[in-house]
Amino acid sequence: MDSVRASTGVPHKRKFFTGALLIASSTLFTHPTLAQDQVDANCMEETTGFSVQCSANDIQIAGVATNPDGTYQLEILDDGCAYQGDTVEFTATFDLVTTAKERHDIGIYFVTDGDPQQDGAISGACNISTLPYQPDPPWLDLDGTNDPFPGTSGPSGVQDTCGDIDKPDHNPLHPTITLTAVCTDPDEDGKLNLPYCTSWRQSGANELCLTPTDAFPGSPSKCKCDDGFNVPIDVPPAELLVSKTANPTQLTEPGGNVTFSVSVTNVGIDPSNSVYLNTLTDDIYGDITLAGHDGIVSTTCAVPQTIPADDRNPGGIDTYSCQFTVALSGNANDVETDTVTATGTDTNGYNLSGSDTATVTILDSLPNLELIKTATPTQVPEPGGQVTFSVTINNTSAASSDPITINSLIDNIHGDLNGQGTCMSGATIAPGQSYSCEFTANVSGNSGDSETDTVTASGTDDEGNPVSASDSATVIVLNVPSDINMTKTALPVQVYEPGGNVTYTYTITNTSVVDTVTINVLTDDKLGDLNGQGDCSVPQEIVPGGTYTCSVTTIVSGNANTSITNVVTATGVDDDNDPVSAMSDATVNIENTPPAASITKSAIMALVTYEVTVTNDSDAESLTVSSLMDDMFGDITMIQGDVYSTTCSVPQVLQPATQAGDSYTCTFDALVDTATHTNTVTATVEDDDGSAPVTPQASATVTLQ
Repeated sequence: MDSVRASTGVPHKRKFFTGALLIASSTLFTHPTLAQDQVDANCMEETTGFSVQCSANDIQIAGVATNPDGTYQLEILDDGCAYQGDTVEFTATFDLVTTAKERHDIGIYFVTDGDPQQDGAISGACNISTLPYQPDPPWLDLDGTNDPFPGTSGPSGVQDTCGDIDKPDHNPLHPTITLTAVCTDPDEDGKLNLPYCTSWRQSGANELCLTPTDAFPGSPSKCKCDDGFNVPIDVPPAELLVSKTANPTQLTEPGGNVTFSVSVTNVGIDPSNSVYLNTLTDDIYGDITLAGHDGIVSTTCAVPQTIPADDRNPGGIDTYSCQFTVALSGNANDVETDTVTATGTDTNGYNLSGSDTATVTILDSLPNLELIKTATPTQVPEPGGQVTFSVTINNTSAASSDPITINSLIDNIHGDLNGQGTCMSGATIAPGQSYSCEFTANVSGNSGDSETDTVTASGTDDEGNPVSASDSATVIVLNVPSDINMTKTALPVQVYEPGGNVTYTYTITNTSVVDTVTINVLTDDKLGDLNGQGDCSVPQEIVPGGTYTCSVTTIVSGNANTSITNVVTATGVDDDNDPVSAMSDATVNIENTPPAASITKSAIMALVTYEVTVTNDSDAESLTVSSLMDDMFGDITMIQGDVYSTTCSVPQVLQPATQAGDSYTCTFDALVDTATHTNTVTATVEDDDGSAPVTPQASATVTLQ
């Protein structure tokens, strides 16, 4: 067992109510197992077979053991005691004490049938337990198989299993016992009454004890009984549940009729018991079962009444209900609280009662105002306009003697109305009469906005009771359509063929009365999106009456006597998100350009005949011309490129200079196409000794005019 707790699990029997019967959470003392043995059997006299006096006080139960924190070592194993006559199952550790030096074969008898014979654990049904006999400590075995006084029954050497006690070594002892007991509380202290008896034997009278039914007194006096022993398990009192309500709970002075509803429910007793309702009385109106006295106008209440057990009885009910009506009068702020009491008995003769109260308050006859507010007109075009608000205050108080003085007249938007228009505070309005005034204020906003303002009139009646009333009026701001104008100009408006630069200027004007417009798109049908061209950019926000201007310069081209027309479109929204757009165009004419001519003549190309002469300047030997190359025309010994004809050829042998300086001359025709043309011919000349060839050069210049 870990802790003391109250179980609220699935009940094993019907209850009128549930709830925690015992709560504790500390860890219990550490003890050995439950009592050595326990059985359900007859109580002491039926078990022993002889009459007992139980006059000794050697062994007694001091109470349920507690933990160091003061909580009980007790665990409820079911849903506890729901009513008297219910049963409860629990495990508890008890403090068992002795006043003697030693006692043998301790027996513990707990009543389990509620003690209907009212003699405690002497007769009836009991749970009988013995103490464990081992181990030592904490338990004690004074008998055992070595007991010098062998048992009168059973073979010698059999272990006596009923535990013993001595003082001081084994005192107190703490047996843990599981019991199922009837929930009774004859001393009405709210706790479970559990009568018990203890039994014992003295040394020298040690009969063999093997079962709890062997643990009977060693003589008629060797026992101790306590019929008033309590276990800390809550037992609800036997009672009737009375409910009383009033309708109405408030009356306006000087009063009126009130109907009290009364119900009496059979709770808190054995649900198999019916209740016989004897009386229904009220502490102010007396016997509520009779009309015509103490202000009782009528009643449906009557006694006697039988309230059956709970709804386990087929078709049965467990509540009796009735009503009585009284004439209640009083002054303002009087409060009447009265109590109904029901009394009766159950079938076992228990007297039961229950009470409940109800309260009725007498209210002052309070003043009442009605306020009506209207607006003219209820709609204004944006950005707003003047509106006249009319206010009417009616004194609708029920009492004809309550004039109301208006102390303040406040509008939540336009403030204190005292002095605005014809409105004034301080007016006194008689019951059934009215006060009216009006004031004018400006209501402004954007399209779709609305202004709801509330007027509150506050005042007091002639008894100083405060009173107020409010009403509202709404004015809607209507949309005024927005508009823009677009102009486009071209400069210049004409260009000569084939074309030229033209600057287009775009001007957008917001012609709206109210709304600012935002231009999001600016498009030219020839130039495309103008955003980023020239100094144009969008979006652009234009206030009412404002303009936006930008320019783009571009080339306009075409044939003579034609024209180019560009169309520009501006689109956007106003501040009500309504769309706006405008278009404009500009035309540029392309004019004819008169013809003009001039002539010049110059030589740009000529066929030139070049003459080439190679001379052997050596006196020693003949030379051979092996090639003739021109740096501009290439190989001049063949027709190619710009060489149109040639008389030149290689090889050519030139005789020594001593022989009149032999030379070779040839010509070639070549095409010259630059104004000043200089070209160089290189000859390759070799001897027949294998010397390195020489490359004489010669240049000629031709100028074209």
